Amino acid sequence: MNVLHRMMQLLLHTLALLLLCFSANAQADYYVGNTIELPTMGSGNADHAAIAVNQFGDTVIVNHTNINATQKGVELNALAPLGVRHSDGFKLFNTRRLGDPNLNIFGVGNDHCTKPDVENLGDGSFLVVWSRHDLSGAQLSRIEFCKVSTRNIFGILLQQPQILTARTGEGLLLDDTSISGDAGFMPDIASNKASGSSKAIVVFAHEQSTYKSLTNTFRDYDLRAKKILWPRTISSPTLGPLVTLETGIPIDNVNTEAYAGGLALPDAVIDDVGALTIVYESYIISPHNWHFGPPEGSIQLRRYAADFSLFDEIEFRGHSTSRHQRRPMIATSDQDATNTVTLGWNDIDDNVSLSHRAQFRAVTFTGNTSGYNNPMAIPWDESFGHKDDLANVAMSKHSKLVMATRTLLNRKALYGTFAQSSKPPVSNEFANNSDQPWRPAMAIMDLPDLRSLNYLCFEGPSTSDPSLDRVSLTIHLLR
Repeated sequence: MNVLHRMMQLLLHTLALLLLCFSANAQADYYVGNTIELPTMGSGNADHAAIAVNQFGDTVIVNHTNINATQKGVELNALAPLGVRHSDGFKLFNTRRLGDPNLNIFGVGNDHCTKPDVENLGDGSFLVVWSRHDLSGAQLSRIEFCKVSTRNIFGILLQQPQILTARTGEGLLLDDTSISGDAGFMPDIASNKASGSSKAIVVFAHEQSTYKSLTNTFRDYDLRAKKILWPRTISSPTLGPLVTLETGIPIDNVNTEAYAGGLALPDAVIDDVGALTIVYESYIISPHNWHFGPPEGSIQLRRYAADFSLFDEIEFRGHSTSRHQRRPMIATSDQDATNTVTLGWNDIDDNVSLSHRAQFRAVTFTGNTSGYNNPMAIPWDESFGHKDDLANVAMSKHSKLVMATRTLLNRKALYGTFAQSSKPPVSNEFANNSDQPWRPAMAIMDLPDLRSLNYLCFEGPSTSDPSLDRVSLTIHLLR
């Protein structure tokens, strides 16, 4: 049966490539090497983008955008290649709204949809997740999701992406029993990218408790997860039970140094042997959880078996024990026989200074069991005179890319280091034709000639109105 399945997948993929050849003469909206500002349905800033690319090179970008002065919505842009060569260009589909606050689902007129994530599945489709909050606080927040297909089951490109959801502007309900708290859930998708797979896991933060003293705020979080199974041939998914993976995660702060943005910020992948691997933030201040002494900030890594039993746990520190370690990101190649993951995060002196640094590590696990080799530091330029923030990582079978937003004296730049098998690392600026680029999100696709394409989206001032942020996209060869 597995052999037959693989033969069918190969046949469908070949058919799709032939159809791409016939469509290569169509007018392209985008060409590799260019940078485009993605359209938005909002009237204010468009930011916090996430990106995913399937095996055909189809690309889905999701972000949230200001619908009015107080409420945000979640939207989707998608591209698809018009030929088998990367020089043939891409078609840009119409922008679609996934999370619409105007639906007033909570019934109090204060819906607010934020922090989307997107991942491609092994069957060629995409899964999107986001949070919906009641700004008045009267209703519990909820997590919604939907499935997006750019092709039919035969690999033929659709006229417009198909969105399977509850209704336009409302996702299917993943959970409405958890407490978002100061973290805002920050849901993240770990997807199984094995050929034909339709499985994923959504991970998010649940606030157990919060207590504010005269000087400090003490919080405890759970890390929760839910499995999703959604075959292409079925219009609705099967959801697993809500599982608590970790509990009592401290996210504390001095009251005069309030956090900016979400907290805990789990980022997750399913590694090369199918183990769920997650990184998240932790910061503890005495006497929380019987901790005494200086504050301790760390990035925590947890790795779980298919039944969510714990395989491995690793703690990462920065240049000083008391520094905040924030906004972790993790990537796996999905095809790498060595089962290596790459992670990056921000090493922050405090929440207001410019002394931000990026940290990157590579960890190789010992297979479908517990155990790992000593984490290896990925070299990074930490010379003074700049601030590095918003670290990100991407991997494929042949390539690895780490990147951060670098703030210099008079400009921002996306600075990254790219490494390919058996070649020395190369460091340079990315999106250097854009004004003030920051908050990168990226994915890598390998080409048949062993080169790789980097799909990179980022925020920056709009070309038409520099007072507003917009999401831009560039696709380029890594070399």
